[in-house]
Amino acid sequence: MPYKPEHNASFRKWLDNPPGQRFLQLESCKLNTIIPTLFGYHALLLGETQFSVCLAKSTIKHKALVNPYYKSTEVADIPAICSRHDKLPVLSDSIDLVYMAHCLEFSGNPHEVLREAYRVLRPDGHVIISMFNPYSTWGMWRKVAKFGGNAPWVANFMSLARLKDWLALLGFDIMRVNYFGYCLPVSKSHNSPEPVGFEKFGQKFELPFGAAYIVEANKRIIPLCPIRPVWTSETEKIADNLVEPTV
Repeated sequence: MPYKPEHNASFRKWLDNPPGQRFLQLESCKLNTIIPTLFGYHALLLGETQFSVCLAKSTIKHKALVNPYYKSTEVADIPAICSRHDKLPVLSDSIDLVYMAHCLEFSGNPHEVLREAYRVLRPDGHVIISMFNPYSTWGMWRKVAKFGGNAPWVANFMSLARLKDWLALLGFDIMRVNYFGYCLPVSKSHNSPEPVGFEKFGQKFELPFGAAYIVEANKRIIPLCPIRPVWTSETEKIADNLVEPTV
């Protein structure tokens, strides 16, 4: 499914509603245990402006948001760039952290988006990917709600196994996987920023049917080790069974 402005606007509107606000709150809470442990100089956020709160506790000072339909009249917490996710205007091997906030679900070419993330990351740089889980109550609800044409139900929910295969093919090492969002998609906003009730229970035991999952991976680089020649200090000796010199 290609990028469409109406899907982008629909997803942004959903994030501003109570279910979306609670979902964003849960994702931010989960990322707060990962983001502060990652260091560097430059970070990229691929997604909607609302997900910039998930990078609030990052120690990386230089951050930028990349969105294909960002307008200059909109307000973002970090500098924004209007660009396609599969054609990033960023130098190769220059970024320490790429946070892909539910951008693969709305991309017509998610594999190329991952390839671009690998290109711009420096060696041992990290990528964090948040995705909706098709094997959840939200995934089952999507089979009916997607016909309404509203986000996030029109998104392409991707399985964790498929994402892992793509990451391994590109050369990423999986560091961790976390699930969250065990509430129903029609749940109302909760006053507590921390997970409570069944949400807390599901996150504690990492039950694999959360509404979404977060994958952390790093860019694997195998250094080239040239084979050094073996130098010997011993000199070759002439065999002593030769004819003796005469006068």
